[in-house]
Amino acid sequence: MERKQEKAFSFVRVNKRSEKPRDRGITEIRDRVLGLRQLQDLCEAAGDYIDILKIGSMQARFQDRDFVKKKIELCRQYQIDVSTGGSLESAVPQGPPIVVKFVEEAKDLGFTYIEVSSGNLILSLEHKLELIKLVKEYGLRPKPEVSVAHGITPETKVSISVDKLIKEIDKCLEVGCDIVLLESEGITENVKEWRVDVIHKIAASFDLTHLQFEAADPLVFNWYMKNFGPDVNLFVDSSQIMACEGYRSGLLGSDDTWGRVATFIRPKKD
Repeated sequence: MERKQEKAFSFVRVNKRSEKPRDRGITEIRDRVLGLRQLQDLCEAAGDYIDILKIGSMQARFQDRDFVKKKIELCRQYQIDVSTGGSLESAVPQGPPIVVKFVEEAKDLGFTYIEVSSGNLILSLEHKLELIKLVKEYGLRPKPEVSVAHGITPETKVSISVDKLIKEIDKCLEVGCDIVLLESEGITENVKEWRVDVIHKIAASFDLTHLQFEAADPLVFNWYMKNFGPDVNLFVDSSQIMACEGYRSGLLGSDDTWGRVATFIRPKKD
């Protein structure tokens, strides 16, 4: 195994981070149509801090299979898992045989996660759970996304049932999911005021290792770390990966968190 190289300025103290593969402090980013050389550069510069790369499979639909496989193989070299994004939704209306082919193709290409979302579909929870079970049958990891709104504007009035969201998350975990993503629209995105009440109620109902929060803006992931600590699981924009890690480390922050984010990990006894 290649020796882990020393970081530059390693004498400057930062918060201790768990090694990959992590079960907390997970950071997922979106692949914004990266070429192989761009992805290589990103992995070299920030691969230690990326846990999951989301390659929207409808993006992949317009790319050569060999190219997609090479991207996934490159991610593997840096211990980065790969997700299909929410494009399973595009296959569901085309019927069960196409859904099965979608899952088979994802497995053959080397994806780790299939995101099971229903932001664009009118789909019952029962049927969403069946999709999750199908993904698990093929040895892949389902990652459900729960959401309250899609394609809204800040002026759109959104009715949120926290009990419904909690039930959906609970059922997803019950059938074997290890992590569930809370989509940001209607919560911290495209709203006049953030629905922090919804976030707090959901966070209080589950072990935070099973929850992931979309936080595409530094102000948002700063809020999550301020309220739940630096090991909260986040989905951030690829342009924010180093800023996010800086906030986790305690070196960066906003006016109300700068120098305050900390960790306490007791040393193991011999």
